Amino acid sequence: MTHSTRGSRAARANRSLRAGFIVAVIVTAVACGKKGAPLAPFVRVPALVTAVTPQRVGDDVYVSFKVPDTNADGQKPADIGEVDVYAVTSLIAPATETQREVATLVATLPVRPILPEPPVPANGTPPPPIPLPPGVDRGADVAVKETLTPETRVAVELPVDRLIPRTVTTAGNETPVGPIVAPAPTQLPRRHYFVIAKSPRGRESMPSTPVSIALEAGSSAPGAPVITNTASEMTVTWSPSPDARTATFLLPPVAKPIAGANVTPSNTTPRVPPILIAKSLGFNSQATTYHLYDVTPPAAPSEPDPYAIKAPVALTPAPVAATEFVIKGVAFGTEQCFEVRAVDQIFGTTVIGPASPRTCYTPKDTFAPAAPKSLAAIAGAGVINLIWDANAETDLAGYIVLRGEAPGDTLQPITKEPVTAPSYRDDSVRAGTRYVYAVVAVDRAGNNSPQSNRAEETARQ
Repeated sequence: MTHSTRGSRAARANRSLRAGFIVAVIVTAVACGKKGAPLAPFVRVPALVTAVTPQRVGDDVYVSFKVPDTNADGQKPADIGEVDVYAVTSLIAPATETQREVATLVATLPVRPILPEPPVPANGTPPPPIPLPPGVDRGADVAVKETLTPETRVAVELPVDRLIPRTVTTAGNETPVGPIVAPAPTQLPRRHYFVIAKSPRGRESMPSTPVSIALEAGSSAPGAPVITNTASEMTVTWSPSPDARTATFLLPPVAKPIAGANVTPSNTTPRVPPILIAKSLGFNSQATTYHLYDVTPPAAPSEPDPYAIKAPVALTPAPVAATEFVIKGVAFGTEQCFEVRAVDQIFGTTVIGPASPRTCYTPKDTFAPAAPKSLAAIAGAGVINLIWDANAETDLAGYIVLRGEAPGDTLQPITKEPVTAPSYRDDSVRAGTRYVYAVVAVDRAGNNSPQSNRAEETARQ
């Protein structure tokens, strides 16, 4: 990404405007007095970048937006060569071109050109793909990241148009009196961002509406996540940030009665002051909440694309006030890593704080299947057939069949490997012997269920 200043951008724009003006004058002079002079070509300018969204995560600021896919007149495809993101730290957002000149270029995203379709080979095979140049495409959802530094936190004073003082005329010796106004509320500097799309010839779109983030510090990092799991869900808990904000405060305690003073009689219970909800008086009054993030490294790391930046996406759909979150579903044997960040509302903007220590956890399947039900035995000539209800577990490996001679004090497995069907044909019986059977379900982790109900039957001739 390219870093520069708005001053150099303005100088290039002014030279382009002067050159364009001279060309227009020459064309007008040459065409003067001639009928049907050709019109100047229509200038294509990229459309305004809309829906710019900032998100501060610790000291990183992610600015997300959609690359224009049309020109300012609505025509497609957009004549666009790059998108520039600017930022400035000041008390107010830049609203004029003069104020935007103070901003600093923090990122440039090159927009890929529209490539022609490759010719189809004579043999009819698909043509080889054309390698794409680095950059982003028209209409793509993109983001840039700026890391806040001590320098970027320093506010600058934006230039303002000086107002011409107006002379107030009074009758006689009367002193002019203006309206009584309240003092201005306290203002703190913010970091303001705006985006400009630029054509390959350097023609710029209108700047996007500035968006702002607070620079004040949020809550510190919460405690490291602690993870447990059941057969169907994982529970992540953590300790709150030591300096977590609260939305309530208590009144000072009532002073104890002093002997001899004019105080409430000792047999009267002092009134306990109620808890009051804090109202914002220029400071934050919303309690700290939390986001949980899955930060598991990718299985196959690849070379990062500098133009494929994405803001972190939390597992929590919205910040949670509790210090616990339940994740539905468990991937047994697969390691997952988690971090927690505090979320604060500071002067109307959301600030996501630093990450907690990372915790990696591999769920282990120690949960046995349910015992098979409705086991029944049916005797035939030289065989005993068994049937039972199938188990519903998704990780079921099969069933182990147990057998013993009546009264069945000891049952031994008669299947070397689990059988997958809820039935079994025992043709190793002796005629006239009464047998006792039970079935045990086994999952893929090797957990055995309790025995099913027992079924007895006598083998026939």
